[in-house]
Amino acid sequence: MTERLRDDLDTFAEEHGYTGRSEVIREACQSLLEEYQHSDDEDRLVLATVAAMFGYNEPDIEGRMMDIRHEYETSIRSNSHICLEDREGCVETFVIEAEYSDVLQFIGTVQGVDESISVEYTATAIDVVSTEIEQH
Repeated sequence: MTERLRDDLDTFAEEHGYTGRSEVIREACQSLLEEYQHSDDEDRLVLATVAAMFGYNEPDIEGRMMDIRHEYETSIRSNSHICLEDREGCVETFVIEAEYSDVLQFIGTVQGVDESISVEYTATAIDVVSTEIEQH
């Protein structure tokens, strides 16, 4: 764990009434484990959007994103990379169509690239999307 991350955890703990970084880490771990436990979508085909945000001009991260694109190319339906204004950072966006478990694996792979990456995602079962489209 980097010194910066430890400092950020300590600041977060203090500002939000935690007893210390251990409590913050424990709660974060519980949330992560719950996120990956059984879901109603577990055996379903889903459509997911995954956005990874990271620092500008990070060639190692950008190279790893390219590796991930190749590794998951059969599931990736769309991918884009944008640089934010004033070089504030970069955003890599993926649209994935795959089994829910494969989507979770993809998300975990992106999250594991570097601790400085922030990853946000949504996932919706394909049959739910199809039903909603038919109703309109």
